[in-house]
Amino acid sequence: MSTGALPTFILVGAMKCGTTSLHQYLGAHPQVCVSDPKEPDFFLQRTEKGLDWYRQCFSGEAQEYGEASTNYTKYPTFQGVPARMHEVLPEAKLLYLVRDPIERALSHYAHNRVAGREARPVDEAFRPATESHYLQTSRYHAQVSRYLDHYPREQLLVVEAERLRNERMEVLREIFAFLGVSTDVDASAFADEYHTTSGKLRPGVSSFVQETALGRTLKSVGQALLPQSVIERGLGVFRSDVERPTLPDATGRAVRASLQDDVDRLRALTGRGFAAWSL
Repeated sequence: MSTGALPTFILVGAMKCGTTSLHQYLGAHPQVCVSDPKEPDFFLQRTEKGLDWYRQCFSGEAQEYGEASTNYTKYPTFQGVPARMHEVLPEAKLLYLVRDPIERALSHYAHNRVAGREARPVDEAFRPATESHYLQTSRYHAQVSRYLDHYPREQLLVVEAERLRNERMEVLREIFAFLGVSTDVDASAFADEYHTTSGKLRPGVSSFVQETALGRTLKSVGQALLPQSVIERGLGVFRSDVERPTLPDATGRAVRASLQDDVDRLRALTGRGFAAWSL
C-alpha cells in the first residue's frame, strides 16, 4: 500500500545557489513538507525505484510537498528530466534558484575540489567555455527552457539568490504566495538561529556536509559528542566556497562572453534585471 504524498513543487536547482537553505526555509513553513533526503534525484533516469519509494521521501501531513534535486538542471549531463517529471507531475510548480552565473560556477568548481572530484586547475576546468560542465550548469535560461517545453510559464518561479540572502522574508513570502500557502508567517521561524537551535544545519553550511557520507558521519558523530555551536564551527572547514578560485583574465573574458547571451535571455524571460550580477 502506498504511503506518503507526491510533490506539488520541485526546487530544480541550481547547485551552489542556496538550495539547501531554501529547502530548510520551506520545511519550516507549517503548511509545507519537504523531502528527506533533500535530493531524491528520482527523475534523473528511469530506475527500479518506483513511486512508492518516491512517496516515502515525503512524510507528514501538509498542504504542499516539495523536493530539491539540483541535478535536475544539469543538462546535458542528465537528459530527459523535464519530460520524465511532467509524465508524473504535470501540475507541479517549479522553483529555480539562481545567482551570478560566474560566481556559481566558481563555487561549483571549489565544491568539487573539496569533495575530491576535481583535480584540474580552474583555468583548464572552464575551457572551452562552451563545453565546461560548470558553465553549462550556469546557463540558466538554457536549463530552464527545457522545462518550459513541457510546463507552462505560470508554473515556474525564478528566484534570485542574492535577493533571498539580503531580503529573505520578502522573497520567502513571494515564494509562499506562488506555492499557494500562507504568507502570514512568523519571521523568527526562518532565521538562521532557528535552524541551529532546532538541530538542523544552519542554512549556508555546505551541501558537502549534508549530502556526502563523510559529511553525514561527521555530523552524526559530532551531534553525539559535541555542543551544536562546536559542530557548526567544525563543519565550516567543509564549506566549498572557503577559498574562491580566481580566473585568469583571458579565461574570465571568454567565460563572460560565453554566458552573456544566456543571461540576456533569462532577463527577458523573467523581467528581472539581476542587478547584483557581474554580467
